[in-house]
Amino acid sequence: MRPPTARGAVSRRRRVCGGGRAGAGRARRCLPLAGAALGAALATKMSTLPAVPVLAALAALSVCARRPRDARRALAAAGVVTVTAVAVVWATYLVVDPRLRWEPGATHVPVVRGLHGQLVRMLPFPEAYWDGMRIQFGLENRSWEGFLFGHRYSGARWYYLPVALVVKTPLGMLALWTAGAVAMAGMRRLRPAAPYVLVPAAVLLASAMTGARDLGTRYAVFLPMFLAVAAGCVLTVRRRWAPVVVGALTVFVAVSSLRTYPCYLPYSNEAFGGPARTHLRLHDSNVDWGQDLGRLADRLHTRYRGERVWLVYKGSGVPAYYGIEASDPRRVPPGQVHGLLVVSDSAVAEARDGLAVLLRSSRPVDEVGDSITLYRR
Repeated sequence: MRPPTARGAVSRRRRVCGGGRAGAGRARRCLPLAGAALGAALATKMSTLPAVPVLAALAALSVCARRPRDARRALAAAGVVTVTAVAVVWATYLVVDPRLRWEPGATHVPVVRGLHGQLVRMLPFPEAYWDGMRIQFGLENRSWEGFLFGHRYSGARWYYLPVALVVKTPLGMLALWTAGAVAMAGMRRLRPAAPYVLVPAAVLLASAMTGARDLGTRYAVFLPMFLAVAAGCVLTVRRRWAPVVVGALTVFVAVSSLRTYPCYLPYSNEAFGGPARTHLRLHDSNVDWGQDLGRLADRLHTRYRGERVWLVYKGSGVPAYYGIEASDPRRVPPGQVHGLLVVSDSAVAEARDGLAVLLRSSRPVDEVGDSITLYRR
């Protein structure tokens, strides 16, 4: 076997960095669009900030084909993406309010000191964005309770998000994500694209896993967007079975999603018992965000008309607006609570003291939307 030549090494480098002059030219033309997409992400979710240095580095990599050692071009590419992203954030806030009026006194904005405080002040964004970051850091400094597979705990678990994603993601989608990631990393013609899809997703997931709030897969909402691209790469596998398998898995995902209609929020895949059993493993926005108050009112009206109702509801809705007349069982001695005890499943997961006593001495008789349980007491 002949040793690799210098020309071959340069050729391989060009393939990785953009495919020569033409590839570098296309990459340069796409830089403003990439920056605009990054800016839209930053304006929407502050949790995407850790991806900025990663995407800036990838932008520099994308234009290095023609002159791999030209640091000036690489820095310029990173600068275009970063400056465009910052401009989009400013434009977003200006669209909301051209005068950028902001009254910090209208809401509680915690004082953030130390490294976090310095990082906030370094961001080239509007003051309202700064205060949004301070509010998020303030929430991170609070003590939160988590719930995972029947176990209630204080603080956060680093593995919570990956486990919750496995529960909440359709099995067909998990298979496609995994196959797509393997294809991108293992196939030579796809490997140059892998850093642009897999690295930002990995960095953002790793950052989300360090958070203090184990409250739902919504903190990894970005992941399906990246891994859907990876899943599409499975179709490039040159095997006759590839399109058939991809089609079958796609249909499986569709059927799994349709089966949970109309109660999508408490979805979990078939391996974990489906939506009806999600509340046994997860809580909060994975299951119950107060979304079923209207359905509860209909159920009480049709099946339990005239009965005494005791309600522990998680959410910002007003039960009386839906015609629900109920009392809070936590405000009276347990011995006075008789009739229908209605409890949001998130409250069940977090139950302690008086509510826990009430639940232990009651029997479940009905379920609404896979998020609210009705007990007889």
